[in-house]
Amino acid sequence: MHILDDILARIRATRQSRHTPVVVFDLDHTLFDNGPRTMHLLREFALNAGETALHARLLAASDLNVPYMVSEVLARAGETRPEIVEAARAHWTQGFFTDALQRVDVPVAGARDFANEAFEGGATVVYLSGRDVPNMLVGCTESLRTHGFPVGLAHTVIVLKPTYEMRDLDFKRDVIDFLGTLGHVVATFDNEPANCNLFRRMFPKAVSVFLDTAMAPDAPPLDEGIPHIRDFKRA
Repeated sequence: MHILDDILARIRATRQSRHTPVVVFDLDHTLFDNGPRTMHLLREFALNAGETALHARLLAASDLNVPYMVSEVLARAGETRPEIVEAARAHWTQGFFTDALQRVDVPVAGARDFANEAFEGGATVVYLSGRDVPNMLVGCTESLRTHGFPVGLAHTVIVLKPTYEMRDLDFKRDVIDFLGTLGHVVATFDNEPANCNLFRRMFPKAVSVFLDTAMAPDAPPLDEGIPHIRDFKRA
């Protein structure tokens, strides 16, 4: 049985036992490919800086499956000058963690359909993301709604970091107890091994699923036995 079908079966079984199943989704590199956000900002930088050759190379590059690090994205486009890389990274940082550009993110294949299947099967759907409330809540909610994810309804929850500066792992560790108050956590999805390992330890009866998309360069090893998928397609 595909791991996603197994999770849907767990949702049904939990409902039949008169408990509330909970499914927890990260957003960036899990439900959404944010490569288009990065590429938009780097193309904008190159255009504004008068780097026409770099701009042309970035226009020719794919928006999807973009590397995690800005320096790697630029290197693939043939740009390694330290002053250009640093200036581009500064422009990216200023624009990436904001409401406005979340609109260009693209759902990972099958993500919307699976989130809706889980919701319609009776699960409380939790969007647990390292995006922060002050800078990204409005755009996050709009993006979820625009792309057809269940949001703003009973049994849907958005939980973001209270501040930009808070480390993602610390934030997710702090909300573990809250997640338990929502019902029985049956599955979690994340692209960071550290978060997947944390969820597996804290919810040993749930399925912790690793999205093999992009991760931080200093990520620890994924614990043995954690299933991994590249997207939410089952065919």
